Amino acid sequence: MSKLTYQIDQVFETTLEHGEGPFWDEVRQEYFWVDLLQGIYYRGSTETGHLKKQAVGQPLGVMALREQGGQVMAVRDGFGFFDEESLQLELIQPSPEQDNREVRFNDGVVSPQGQFWAGTMEWDGKKKIGKLFRLNTDHSFTTLETDLFIPNGMGWNAKVDTFFMIDTGQHCVFAYDYDLQNDGITNRRVFIQFEDNENPDGMAIDAQDHFWIAMWGGAKIIHLDQDGNKVEEILLPVPFPTSCCFGGGNLDQLFITSSRITMNQDQIDQYPLSGTSFVIPTNRKGKPGYRFAG
Repeated sequence: MSKLTYQIDQVFETTLEHGEGPFWDEVRQEYFWVDLLQGIYYRGSTETGHLKKQAVGQPLGVMALREQGGQVMAVRDGFGFFDEESLQLELIQPSPEQDNREVRFNDGVVSPQGQFWAGTMEWDGKKKIGKLFRLNTDHSFTTLETDLFIPNGMGWNAKVDTFFMIDTGQHCVFAYDYDLQNDGITNRRVFIQFEDNENPDGMAIDAQDHFWIAMWGGAKIIHLDQDGNKVEEILLPVPFPTSCCFGGGNLDQLFITSSRITMNQDQIDQYPLSGTSFVIPTNRKGKPGYRFAG
């Protein structure tokens, strides 16, 4: 296993309670990420240093860009669209789990068919009642998966015939057969099984189908090859990294979010950068993200 040393830099001097949901906008060359339980998203240019902070009014699990402009979001009360001009969040009616106060949305991704996939979890992740939903381009929704603890990091391989999803509570990465035409999944199996004391969180899949997984409580990103074999570990100055994405002009920089939500003051004093975002240069390239087509 490689022991490469990476240059780790902080992205903006902004500390979040629970940083999550990072993605890169290749058009505007901007980095997006969310303060999940505070219901705030940030967008910033690493070139100019300009940073925008925007509250949406309720916990924000994950967001993505729309082809027609604005954002699609999975919030506490379901799916919705956010308009950056009016600064209004419009919920889609009906939305999944709108009246179920036991759960919230946690993570998601836009599919190759331009539809928005997002998963729910119980607030403390102790019950296996999470589900994976697909917001279709006609604004209806479909249930894709059930019986999840904490659905996290999601993505597709380069051939777009396999979908991967982490369930942190089951300490694994699942693989599914992906039907591109129907934007659906079948044949779930465990692709990577971690130890019970290891907690994979969000992840990025690069252009060569390598996995970059944030290890919650592990103070590191682990890099695995297309077969799930560990290539290297990237140690971080924070104990609770949450997710990562590729960005930058060449999509060869790894942006990493982190959290301080479970930490006491002594721990925060020991790891003061907890809750901030980091960026590292890599010798790999990511893939451009998809945009919601509805």
